[in-house]
Amino acid sequence: MAPADAAAQVFIAASPRPDFTIGPLFVGATAPADVAAAVTITVTWNLGPVRSERRPPPQRLALMWPAEIAAATAQGLADPALVNYVESRGFTSTGSGRLLLRARNQGQLGLLTPADELPVSASYVSFVRRDAPPQAGTGSLVWIPPTPQMGDPRWVLNLAFPLRGLITPKPATWLEDVFWGRRNVLAVSWGDVGSIAFYPLYHEHRESIVHLAREYSRVLVSFPDADHLRIEQIEPASATRRGSRLRAGVETYYRGVFAWRPVLISIGLLILGNLTGLMMVSGRVTALLRARLRVGRDKAGAESSRITPERLAEIRPGATTYEEVVHLCGPPDEQHQRVAAGARRTLVYRATQRRPERGLSVGWLTTVRHWDIERYEAEIELDGDRVRDVVIHVRRSRASSPD
Repeated sequence: MAPADAAAQVFIAASPRPDFTIGPLFVGATAPADVAAAVTITVTWNLGPVRSERRPPPQRLALMWPAEIAAATAQGLADPALVNYVESRGFTSTGSGRLLLRARNQGQLGLLTPADELPVSASYVSFVRRDAPPQAGTGSLVWIPPTPQMGDPRWVLNLAFPLRGLITPKPATWLEDVFWGRRNVLAVSWGDVGSIAFYPLYHEHRESIVHLAREYSRVLVSFPDADHLRIEQIEPASATRRGSRLRAGVETYYRGVFAWRPVLISIGLLILGNLTGLMMVSGRVTALLRARLRVGRDKAGAESSRITPERLAEIRPGATTYEEVVHLCGPPDEQHQRVAAGARRTLVYRATQRRPERGLSVGWLTTVRHWDIERYEAEIELDGDRVRDVVIHVRRSRASSPD
């Protein structure tokens, strides 16, 4: 997953130019199976001296995070002073509460055993900047009370809270969504305010920012539902990727629908192309069989037609009426009438007869050498309601098929 505009965080001391640092520092994100759910962030840290071995005294810390805390993890209301502090600086509170504060001793490091819950909790408030555009986002400020474990190298403090908005859809075209499926981006980092909307708070306390110690620190993301995950890209290039050494479920290739979607679409297109080709070939084969093979014992083998010399011979000029012509030959294909000729008009009939020239015969199956085609065009001239003259044109040709 490639981070885009990652929202990062900073610790703020109670006094300017603190003589201690943060170290070690572990920032972990647990990605849920449902991308619409909140991401659980766990911050594990402690205090270390800057120039001497003197242990830093316990003191209150503030944690600024440019994202919205989704829910409280401890009972009780937030410190009213924290809410008033935020709202007095041009921000509007969107939610507040308390967060569990835990500690883990050095013997528990690297294990899945839960950390020890401390008797004190941290207050938080989530807020938006007044008159700022919606895309400026939401921020959170956490006040962490002093504890005896602060500065003790045998302990690390642990703070966990759910955050909204860390997972966003990756921009893609509709074709990429159909072919590859929806992809998401998870961004986690440390050391920056993240949004200019929260810069006033940072600017006010920029001299109180607590820097990281030159100790082991790590930003990591865990995927408990790794069996249904496909990671496309990780940034920066120095980041590593491996299966969990503590959890039973390690990352495997994705076995869901999206992993098979490109294959299924490709197979579908291949089948569709083959069916189209088969239909084209079958049409040609059908036309070839129809032109070269005959089934049955029809000796005449000619197609019936309403216009033949024999039928036209029944029309008698001067006697046959228009109604009798229509009854004998049907409605005409065309009808011509000259204005200067008065009541004279001409009925035009067209018809085609196809006769196969038979070849080898085996039972009911007979081959066809060629087709004799006769095209008739009859012009029946009427004067008033009676036939005046009949003219018939016959064109004969030979073809390899009846079409």
